[in-house]
Amino acid sequence: MKIKYFAWIRELTKNDEEYIDSNEIQNLNNLKVFLLTKYPNLQKHFDQEILRFAVNQEYVVENVNLKKDDEIALFPPVSGG
Repeated sequence: MKIKYFAWIRELTKNDEEYIDSNEIQNLNNLKVFLLTKYPNLQKHFDQEILRFAVNQEYVVENVNLKKDDEIALFPPVSGG
């Protein structure tokens, strides 16, 4: 699956995007655990529940199943003006 990082999350992960091929990541919660293991500096942002996820360009707020060809975006809250 393809993971895309936006805004200041790019700086924390030092990646714009990456591909993950793991049979252990079957849902969004599994992905969160994987990301926290790989990028521990995301922990406080997960704890504060400020990070947002989109799967195949649709916002998700609960645990959803993931497929190997999904595109997941990770980004901070969007503010409007």
